[in-house]
Amino acid sequence: INAEYMGDHFDPAQIHTHCSDRFAVLVERYAEAVRGQTGGIRRLTSVIHRYCERGTLSPVHPQLLMLCLSAKHYKAAVPVLNVTIFDISPHKMGLQPKDFLLYYYYGGKVWLGLREWAKAYQCFQTALTLPCTALSAIMVEAFKKYVLVSLLIHGKMEALPKQSALLVQRHMKKHATEYMEYATAFGKREYPKMQEAAAKYATVFEQDQNTGLVQQTLTKYLEQSIHRLTATYITLSLSAIAQSVGCSSPAEVEAVMVRMIEKGALVARIHQQDGMVSFVDTPTFNMAEVEGALQTAQQLVERLEHMDEQLQLSKEYATRQVLRDPNLRDVLDQERSKGKLGKIMTGLLKPYY
Repeated sequence: INAEYMGDHFDPAQIHTHCSDRFAVLVERYAEAVRGQTGGIRRLTSVIHRYCERGTLSPVHPQLLMLCLSAKHYKAAVPVLNVTIFDISPHKMGLQPKDFLLYYYYGGKVWLGLREWAKAYQCFQTALTLPCTALSAIMVEAFKKYVLVSLLIHGKMEALPKQSALLVQRHMKKHATEYMEYATAFGKREYPKMQEAAAKYATVFEQDQNTGLVQQTLTKYLEQSIHRLTATYITLSLSAIAQSVGCSSPAEVEAVMVRMIEKGALVARIHQQDGMVSFVDTPTFNMAEVEGALQTAQQLVERLEHMDEQLQLSKEYATRQVLRDPNLRDVLDQERSKGKLGKIMTGLLKPYY
């Protein structure tokens, strides 16, 4: 009750200045107490809007995503996840490295729940870029999902981002050997070995709550393989398709193709009389997605311009710019020796003398 009262009446400025760490602890305890309740989602969403500026990460963010996941109310997290994070202020917001990791790990899981594979991939990838001196359990779990989502999107295991710590790049794979074996079979396009690895490590995948994701990759492999055939053949039998993709069951291939046709991922006709499939090539263009991407890019440009303006107005930036010009520095030194240097410039340069 006290936490709910504080959520409605707190003063963000006072918390930022005096007790951001304690506020973060309070929010975490509140989230644990209301886990699975939609009311907690609404309250923490309101707290985020009051506690921090748009584009600023806070300890409230991962707790909100945790509540959305526990209640399986994924769409409630979308407005928060769609805001690009520009500002990370540990002292002001009471942030810990764990908050950063959990935000992107939970965010990736939310996007998985919504089947937004590309956005989930980006979240897991970002979680793996945090500077570190030891591997975190959160990073290991993010890496496992990163591997599987990478297979879904790219059809292979993508290399870790260059921004990742050297420790992550060298040792992370050792903590996910089962996933690496599965990814290797996927990359070699060996469907029987993929099925074998999926069955062999079924218990591990289930413990990691990745069984559904593994099944998605198996289906995705068949879909990608079928798509490749459309670039070469106009007509092909179901048995020939099954043999080409490495599947022993033409019926399984037919079921996959029917689902692809239903969701618009494939344009084809399946002739039941002779088991033949006719492919039709009809490229599509989604104008709504292009317009959405342009709008997001424009918002990013405006925010960067604002940040650049604020940077140029800052005391530290102005001072460094002055000191970078050797000619102006000589003039200022001469004026300073004569006692003619203005008070404002004296204040700016004082830390550097």
